[in-house]
Amino acid sequence: MTQVNITKLKEIYQEAVEKDEDFMRELLTKVLQELLEIERDKQIGVKEYIRDEKQGKGLRNGYKNRELNTRLGKLKLLKPQIREFPFKTDMFENYQRSEKALISAIIQMVIDGVSTNKVKKITDKLSSDLSFSKSTVSRLMKELDPMIESWRTEKLNENYAYLISDACYFYVRENSKVVKRPLLISVGVDKTGYRKILGVDMKIDESEESWREHILSLKERGLKTVGLTISDKHKGLVKVLEEEFSGSPHQRCMVHFERNLLSKVPAKERKMLSSYLKMIYNCPDKEMAFKIANLISDKYRGRYPKVSKLLDENVEETLTFYSYLRHHHRKIRTTNLIEGTLNSMLKRRSKVVGIFPNRDSAIRYACSLLIEIDEDWQINRRYMRMLKEDNAADFDEDLMIEITQLKQKSKIKKELVTL
Repeated sequence: MTQVNITKLKEIYQEAVEKDEDFMRELLTKVLQELLEIERDKQIGVKEYIRDEKQGKGLRNGYKNRELNTRLGKLKLLKPQIREFPFKTDMFENYQRSEKALISAIIQMVIDGVSTNKVKKITDKLSSDLSFSKSTVSRLMKELDPMIESWRTEKLNENYAYLISDACYFYVRENSKVVKRPLLISVGVDKTGYRKILGVDMKIDESEESWREHILSLKERGLKTVGLTISDKHKGLVKVLEEEFSGSPHQRCMVHFERNLLSKVPAKERKMLSSYLKMIYNCPDKEMAFKIANLISDKYRGRYPKVSKLLDENVEETLTFYSYLRHHHRKIRTTNLIEGTLNSMLKRRSKVVGIFPNRDSAIRYACSLLIEIDEDWQINRRYMRMLKEDNAADFDEDLMIEITQLKQKSKIKKELVTL
């Protein structure tokens, strides 16, 4: 088996560093070019430095210019040629899974009668080599669908410390109409502090029934208990979480709650109210958070009674996180892991298509991208430390958190005078 020349790759890396210009693109180009050379050597059975060509199966025959579209932009590569037979490589076919899903959705648009000119403008941004044919769609789907199905049905751990659930909406064409369909997503943080995307389902709506089907599918795959559920105030979802994970506390997303409160006052008043609300969620403890919430409620009771009513009746639902490890607070008081990380990325990438030709193409695209993210989460550093003593090197971090909270407590006392 042909081995990668580590010395050569180190030289490539050093050269790219020294140039210090578009480093990542340059590095990727050089590494991929080296891999093409390795493939060529393997196919003809001769190393570049071996001059006796009789030892090989074929002769080198120069190069052809090729471009490879990547997330770093277009890479200009030299595709090796062999005189006796065609040089074969999968490099130009092996797009990232999400790119394949995106391309298959675009091609499906052509088949479904969307303007070719419109689609051409989109595909020009992705690749100059796309072929708009049913066979291409079929091939891409054949590669993607089994992998996606396997990921969506894989066995889950029985227990997760935190379960976060939220939805992202896509525009989909159904029965000659364009409709918005929710993609239900649940993410778990396991007992070691690593994140995992547990489930993804596209439904007709965000009804209680839809969320129950989604959560039950997680339980069917092995999930039994969670330490804390986190979501917005969707009545159907909260009810399902409380019933399916009875005994598990629930954290209402404080960002959604804050948005709701800000909508009750004129635009000119929102900056001040927002600064007050942030004081609630950056306290040393739950007791002080309640006191601040009550002070804010009293301040707004006369001019904006809806703000006071909402605070009085609902703020407690957003303070559950105070009962958990303080270095987890920032990450468990909102659904930002889904809404701010996954949803924003899905929406940004899906703008290339705009309206998906059908629900299958939307779920294929979403899952392909989410699988990549999920794989990155498994190999990257863990999302949170689960115990104070599980890493002695983190002592300074704990100390800094404590100092910050003491400063915050002092700051809050001063700011309360203005209320």
